[in-house]
Amino acid sequence: MIYTMNRMVTQLNLNADQPGTFLGMSSHFSGDGFADMQFKVEALPKDKFSAWIDETRNAAAAPLTSQAYQDLAKPSTNVAPFAYSAVEPDLFDKVVRQSLPPGPGPVVEASPGAARRGEK
Repeated sequence: MIYTMNRMVTQLNLNADQPGTFLGMSSHFSGDGFADMQFKVEALPKDKFSAWIDETRNAAAAPLTSQAYQDLAKPSTNVAPFAYSAVEPDLFDKVVRQSLPPGPGPVVEASPGAARRGEK
């Protein structure tokens, strides 16, 4: 479970032997919205993948900056897929070194009657 440890790095790999659309899903419970953490992975031939990269880099999409990463790290559910046109230099290292603070955790809501029982 190296991916859950602070300042540790793991790699995500996809070995797509042929073009196609494949189902991706979260494999570990990770909080609210877990049941909806499914996505499509589209494996493209090399020339079409290169064209997609060029199109994405030239799109009007914003780059992934430190601020955009902090916004992205906030809990959310059912967000439509999107892409960034570029990535701020050294952003990955900033995340690993935690020079950017980790995203906030889930908000714990008090159960009805908790105040009456002296709970938070």
